[in-house]
Amino acid sequence: MYKNILLCTDGSPIADVAADYAIRLAKQLGGRVTALYITDVRMLEGPWLSDVSGALGAGAYSALLPQIEQIQREKSDAILKSVSSRCAAQGVACKVAHETGGLVRTMLGYEADADLLVLGQRGEHAKWSEGMLGSGVERMVRASFKPCLVTPDRFRPIQHMLLAYDGSAESNKALRAGLDLAAKLRLKMTIVTVCQRENEDAASKILHEAQQQATDSKLTVQVQLGHGNAETEILRLCEETGADLMVMGAYGHTRIRELILGSTTSHVLQKARVPVLLVRG
Repeated sequence: MYKNILLCTDGSPIADVAADYAIRLAKQLGGRVTALYITDVRMLEGPWLSDVSGALGAGAYSALLPQIEQIQREKSDAILKSVSSRCAAQGVACKVAHETGGLVRTMLGYEADADLLVLGQRGEHAKWSEGMLGSGVERMVRASFKPCLVTPDRFRPIQHMLLAYDGSAESNKALRAGLDLAAKLRLKMTIVTVCQRENEDAASKILHEAQQQATDSKLTVQVQLGHGNAETEILRLCEETGADLMVMGAYGHTRIRELILGSTTSHVLQKARVPVLLVRG
């Protein structure tokens, strides 16, 4: 499980935290890290540079472009060297790559050989994001076919997992993955289901079924039933239980189409103060 970890980094402080999680998991699971820096092709061909080329003239712009490309190469080299050094210090195998292209297409190309994608909640423009999920991050998470670990702005060791469960096919995949990870990392685990008061009996049954799966896997877990709005209640229970990791299916019952995240999932990704592992089959 998660032997080949793809870390997408832009060198921002939040990306450095993502690297901390990727390296720690690789060490614990006996895996390796591939650190990928993508120069978004829009930086070289986008509207801003088109404006610059119009203002400067084609000749001056042609002279400027190689300098911009060189700056990007130097930046990526420094960022990737840092990740590689940190991996080496922890005894984790690492390879690095710098690509220029579309964020999503480039990520998907590397993701094909990965078991897990790790990236920070927000990128290098985080201070202007007003708490929203970074646009590049959101695009990559939506497009990804592999499990994604979306990390917050601060690192803390993972000791307690909270798994959000609603009985859907996606949450069943998340449950199986969560149980496996909890066993390998020896984590404390709490499974939560959120419902409205009038649906408490059905929700309790769903929660009992999840607990039974844990028992069948020879794991002892805590279960907790929450009431009200799933988005806020999951976050509240995560804080209340002191969980260091949240695990959930990438889509819930409200899944509309393949590239749209469920509303609960999207809200949790934006607001969580702990890493969120999105599991998809």
